[in-house]
Amino acid sequence: MGSKNVSLREDVYLALKAAKGPDESFSDAIERLLAARDGRHPLYRLVGTLREDEAAEVREAAAAFRERVDADLEPSA
Repeated sequence: MGSKNVSLREDVYLALKAAKGPDESFSDAIERLLAARDGRHPLYRLVGTLREDEAAEVREAAAAFRERVDADLEPSA
C-alpha cells in the first residue's frame, strides 16, 4: 500500500499524537477517529443487544456514575 505525506499544524499534530494509542500508527489513529465521526464507532454494533428494561438499568447506572463523578470534582468550599 502506498503512502502520502500530510502537513499538520503543530497543535493538530500534538492532539493526534495524544489521541493515538501506544501501539497504534498515526494512520490507524486517523482511521479510528474518522470512523467514530461517521457513526461507525465499534460500540454501535452493540445497539439493540439489550432489552429495554436492561437499557434503562444501564442508563440509570450511568446517570448515577456521572452524578458521583460531578460531586467528586466539585471544589471544596
